[in-house]
Amino acid sequence: MHRSMRSFLFFAFSASFSLVNAAQLDSHRLNSRPSKPATGQRDADPFSFDIDGHAKFTFSQGGSAWLQSAPAFLYTEGKRFSAEDGSLKLDHQATESGADKMGTWTSQCFVYMAGSRSWKLCAKTWSSPAWPLVVFQQHYMNGTDGSAHDTDSVISGFPSFQIPTSDIGLGYFSYQGGQFGYKNLTYGKWIQGGGTLSGGAVGGPVTVFDQKGGACIMAPFSEFMSTSRELDSKGRVNWGVMGGVVSVPQGFIQQTAVYCGNAGINQVFSDWGTFMRTYYDKTDVYRKADLSIHYLGYYTDAGAYYYVKPEPNKTYEQTILDLKAFADLLGIPFRYIQYDAWFYPKGPPDSRGTMTWSATSDIAPDGLQYVYNITKWPVVAHNMWWSSKTPYAKANGGKYNFIVEKQKAIPQDLTFWMDLFNQARLWGVSVYEQDFLDVEFGTMNATQSTVDVAKTWLMQMGQAARATGLTIQYCMSNPRHAMQSLEIPAVTHARVSVDYRPGLDQWQIGVTSILAHALGLAPWKDNFWTVTEQPGNTYNMSEPDPELKAVVSTLSTGPVGSSDMLQHTNVSLLMQCCRVDGLILKPSKPATAIDKQLWQSVWNNGLGPSGQVWTTYSHVGHDWYFGIILAAGLTDDFKLSPSDAGFQFFNPTKVLRRPGQGVPDPLLADFGDNSPLTLTSRCTVHDFCMYYTSPVFTVGTEETQIIIYGEESKFVPMSRDRVSNIEVTGDGVYVTFQGTRMETIIFTYLFNGATVRRFLMFDNSGMATLSLEAPPPMSVRTFV
Repeated sequence: MHRSMRSFLFFAFSASFSLVNAAQLDSHRLNSRPSKPATGQRDADPFSFDIDGHAKFTFSQGGSAWLQSAPAFLYTEGKRFSAEDGSLKLDHQATESGADKMGTWTSQCFVYMAGSRSWKLCAKTWSSPAWPLVVFQQHYMNGTDGSAHDTDSVISGFPSFQIPTSDIGLGYFSYQGGQFGYKNLTYGKWIQGGGTLSGGAVGGPVTVFDQKGGACIMAPFSEFMSTSRELDSKGRVNWGVMGGVVSVPQGFIQQTAVYCGNAGINQVFSDWGTFMRTYYDKTDVYRKADLSIHYLGYYTDAGAYYYVKPEPNKTYEQTILDLKAFADLLGIPFRYIQYDAWFYPKGPPDSRGTMTWSATSDIAPDGLQYVYNITKWPVVAHNMWWSSKTPYAKANGGKYNFIVEKQKAIPQDLTFWMDLFNQARLWGVSVYEQDFLDVEFGTMNATQSTVDVAKTWLMQMGQAARATGLTIQYCMSNPRHAMQSLEIPAVTHARVSVDYRPGLDQWQIGVTSILAHALGLAPWKDNFWTVTEQPGNTYNMSEPDPELKAVVSTLSTGPVGSSDMLQHTNVSLLMQCCRVDGLILKPSKPATAIDKQLWQSVWNNGLGPSGQVWTTYSHVGHDWYFGIILAAGLTDDFKLSPSDAGFQFFNPTKVLRRPGQGVPDPLLADFGDNSPLTLTSRCTVHDFCMYYTSPVFTVGTEETQIIIYGEESKFVPMSRDRVSNIEVTGDGVYVTFQGTRMETIIFTYLFNGATVRRFLMFDNSGMATLSLEAPPPMSVRTFV
């Protein structure tokens, strides 16, 4: 299998910083798939970064300026000091250097005076190895006072970017708003008036890109909970400390990074995320240990049939026991259950929020520990913001440190979280779901007027989760919460869509999944129904597309959780996501929107699809890749090449359409840049299209070719959770599988164009090996 080298860009420091190709770099590489230029990319035009003696800078590519600086500014002592009007005075310059885990770095620094305050601004780069980013730093050498300006603004600006007044051929998209930036995700041309960039609490990473593979990501690099951006009246995007902060403590450092690359939006995000995760030691250890990510679960959150509604004339305790009995009867391998906001008491109307995080007797008369002992189901447990009346707080007679405001309270006490989580372990909690993150942050004064309260809240929560063996799900997070998870290993997944409601389009998570994947989080689509009609549901709605919702959940690599009424579950549909033991058969990365879908969102010029086109792949064995393509909601035909799909690094040459709609066998077609796959307008939301790519395995003579489809009964027919290895020898192809004792599967492949289906049963070890042989004579559809 051909393996291409991942291409980085170098920074060379002299009078200016330059970014050049680093294909020759052989050390200090991070684990990520190889990258290649995106379709239509100019041939390795490097990005360059130049900064002069007055901290004015430019990011350019091929002689064309992409990002240009605007003057730095700082609010302190009740006044705005700016380099633009000379009130921010340059005192001296300095060059600093050193080394850290990422290599050797150099900073070009400028010390300014803002009244009596010293403010040092630096542009930092790494040279050995070289990384394609600049980190802009604001050093508060003796702090600030009287800085509060506007919560939707910033008290400082460095870097600041001047949006051009004329069209220079660039577009942008911005993560902003709740649910990981999904709520207010925006696209536009990189030109003044070309779109809307929200600032303040809801703002997040901004990506500027062209239609040739170039992309630059602007995002916080540290102090994620107190960093904001604004779009001011002069068409400038300013990054700095959030506008409500009254004073910045001495020694505080705020950082923002710009990361540029040529390999296309998806790959630039992946490479940026690899850098960030390495810098912050964010590994996948906790994600691998999170039961809710890897196994099928049952959910009772918003959109679920039993959300705030148990069975008639029964408690939630009895409803859960009935769910367990029903699942056992039908053989549905639910491995855990989610409890939502219905299980704990709330405060009075003037202070709505969690009072105590425990079930009342009307919810579980025998207690949640009793329920756990009977069902053996671990629990994903929901929580919202804390009521100002919570008895946990010292201000209300409790024993823990909380900041209590008129309507809400926020804990600032590690012992509180330790005690809370240790108690929760007794009634089966495995995952703590922190919901309403945006509400807790965005409606409290303490979180927005200081640089440390919000960070302390999340860091203590994460520290206690690690100590007690829990993992954390983020829900209703702003992008700042998502970024903060880099410093919290226990945060494993996050909701990247609004709440599920039957029939709504909240399944469209292909863009927010790009950011989640970069940050090392599994994207979570929310629960779904498997049957269209659920009698007596409180929403008075139906679900027209249960299969699409199940597919999206599976391809997300996040939780897969159904939420049907008792006796109204489509078991055969649900089991297409997993093995008989409930282990979800996932791809190797989340399915994400292709670059051209983002291009189309900005330019609407027909170069991208008219709907949703997402891709992912399964990396099986040593070096085999099996691509997955999902197309839905198309209104026009679209021709997709392997490089459009992000598959250029494994160069598939064949594609198979998923059987269905009267087609009994997988349909095989060539797939290459000169033979693209036509995704037609028949790929609607209701009749979505799925395609799979396979290597061509050649054995014996050149005339013998094998193309693998995999398990036809699964959404991901070739998953590394099922296929552990593929060995190719001179005389055959041997596939090694893993499963559960006595589980049976049917494995499909094409042998010289003939479809072969093989029956396989696992022995007591849960392992099996299959030799992919020719079909019997005179048959093209056989069971062996």
